[in-house]
Amino acid sequence: MASDGTFVLADIGGYTGFLTGVGIEHAKEITSHLLNSLLKCNSGRWKLANVEGDCLFLYREGREPPEELLEHVRALYEDFCDRTLDIAVRASCPCGACSRTNELSLKFIVHAGEFDRQKIANREELIGRDVVLAHRLLKNSVPLSEYTLLTREYSGESAVTGAPFREGRDDFGDVGPVEYRYIDLRPVREEVDARRRFFVSESEAAVVQTIDIQAPPELVWWTMNDREKRTYVLGQEEITELPPARGGKIGEVHRCVHGDGKTSVEVMTAFDEEGHRFTMRAFPTRLVKDVYFTMGADPLPGGASHVYFHMRLKEAVPLVSHLMRPIIVAMVNKEMRGAMGRLKAVCEEEATRRAA
Repeated sequence: MASDGTFVLADIGGYTGFLTGVGIEHAKEITSHLLNSLLKCNSGRWKLANVEGDCLFLYREGREPPEELLEHVRALYEDFCDRTLDIAVRASCPCGACSRTNELSLKFIVHAGEFDRQKIANREELIGRDVVLAHRLLKNSVPLSEYTLLTREYSGESAVTGAPFREGRDDFGDVGPVEYRYIDLRPVREEVDARRRFFVSESEAAVVQTIDIQAPPELVWWTMNDREKRTYVLGQEEITELPPARGGKIGEVHRCVHGDGKTSVEVMTAFDEEGHRFTMRAFPTRLVKDVYFTMGADPLPGGASHVYFHMRLKEAVPLVSHLMRPIIVAMVNKEMRGAMGRLKAVCEEEATRRAA
């Protein structure tokens, strides 16, 4: 017997290019993690009809009010944004390709109508014209990569408070014309990114290193952001930068190869060009859950710069990691003293060359 229901398709975009660049084994593991995280965030609110490759087909009986639905879609989308960044910084792939999860996007298709159920090979599948239509809408003409689309058959003429919808229409031949409204998810992603944009202060840092350099902040800033010079300053053999798919610096991934052959992955979480400072997130050891560090250059009288490095960390295993904390701090202090010395030498040499 047919029932009335609400259908939601959560579709990961950019998957084909991601699969090509990463490889099937890593893509499978990462996609599984992202989809399982979405289901966990869903917490059984919507039923799972099917997992269709890189897409979740969710539904519920009856019509869910648009405002309530959009609130839950936002929660799912924010979870997706957090998980893609988390995977990027925890990437274990030796070729660094797994860091490309920041290129993935997410869109939601919402429709409502009649459906029935049928058993196929001990699996229950949803069938019906509106089920087909919801899937057809995955191929639409919306000029965005991340959005939520609501068909008129679902939302009707009801207004959604504070939601800047745009109107759209596509003709699917045998299904006929479909009118819908859609909302850009980019502002939500920007809000998620903004929450990550902080700068580690000296008072909250476990590691503090400073040095005065006889060079202007602009030159120091340029040196810190030049990949070739940064490789030398940090004593690393190679730094590969993977820019975020949406431009800018936030979300840019730096994969670093150290002299001992070990690799680390850092992700830009805050970038203040005017203030000559940035914050990055990294996961250098299994004993440390979160590491954030801020580097910056403040002006000093006479055209010199006060350069600082502030790092804070959170232990992954409180008791064991707490015992290792002094060792980790000592290692970082030693590495950064050397890095600051090399940065000073490079910047002052360049300042002298420019003044000649």
